[in-house]
Amino acid sequence: MKRSRSVKDTVPEAKNYIYRLLKIRFRSEREVRDKLRQKGFSEPTADEAVGYFKGIDLVNDRLFAQKWITWRLAKPFGLKRVRLELKEKGVAPELIEEQFAQVKPDYAEEEVVARLAKRQAAKHSGVPREKMKQRVYGYLMRRGFNPAAVFKAIKDI
Repeated sequence: MKRSRSVKDTVPEAKNYIYRLLKIRFRSEREVRDKLRQKGFSEPTADEAVGYFKGIDLVNDRLFAQKWITWRLAKPFGLKRVRLELKEKGVAPELIEEQFAQVKPDYAEEEVVARLAKRQAAKHSGVPREKMKQRVYGYLMRRGFNPAAVFKAIKDI
């Protein structure tokens, strides 16, 4: 059985750990707190360390949600999936909706779905048409796109 490394429960140690986490990617407050808890830091230590990073805006759920949405939509993933990911990362529902309200008008989901559908259909060109459509449908739905946009794109390929 693997033993976990003992961590000194000090604020400087917690801050160093958070710095290492943030070097990898921006994180939500809940993600940071969960990681600190897993590492064995006490709640008061975590509160103080997270408070420091919130004070310098390196732990900021609004900014995290904004960056996450931009990054995931560029992949591209659907709005439904991105919304679910943010919820799982502990971002408050009102923050999620606020950020989506800013992004939604500029995001042409139907165009993205149509482009992806055509690309996926080309990958399955040697497969019978119905099977190809099933595969493309499954791919698009797993990526979290709106079912109406997916049906339209499948019909058009």
